[in-house]
Amino acid sequence: TRDVKGSKMKRKQGFLFDYNFCIGCKACEISCQVYHNQDPDINWRHVDGLMIHEDGIEKEIFITHSCHHCDEPACMDVCPVGAYIKLENGVVQPLHDKCIGCGYCLMACPYGSITKGKDGKAQKCNLCAEKLERGEEPACVAGCPCGVLKLVDSNVSDSAGMQKEMPGFKHFFTKPNIRFYPRMKRNEFIH
Repeated sequence: TRDVKGSKMKRKQGFLFDYNFCIGCKACEISCQVYHNQDPDINWRHVDGLMIHEDGIEKEIFITHSCHHCDEPACMDVCPVGAYIKLENGVVQPLHDKCIGCGYCLMACPYGSITKGKDGKAQKCNLCAEKLERGEEPACVAGCPCGVLKLVDSNVSDSAGMQKEMPGFKHFFTKPNIRFYPRMKRNEFIH
């Protein structure tokens, strides 16, 4: 796979998340951590709960998030040594060997998706690029017992009417490649 900065990508990979049915079990988070053999205090994926008010009822919903492999990744723009490349499929790939640990990418990412490893260098989700090359799903997607996290072509999600925002998530200038199923209201379940 090659660096495609400035050229058109064939298929833009991104996450599709259905927060209507996420139970907050954190299986996606744990699957990522186990697959990448991360230290217990380092997670590239997080599941957060938040309360919303809907139909006069307070409800807890969940959001799972990691690097969103943005169309215009701030991490890549601010890195002084070019320690990030954007692959043909849209994956923003960190180049660990080039990283000098300056932390500019951590500060630039509006989603807080980058962490520092024990070696002081930046780490983040690479969408399990090696698994994708073998035709497999990323660990987080494969680990979700409810099937609410998918890897899809972001352009297809857009044409299908999926949303770019949900409660607790804003679509910023970096143009993240995560989409959300529209919110289902309680009365849509009752017929």
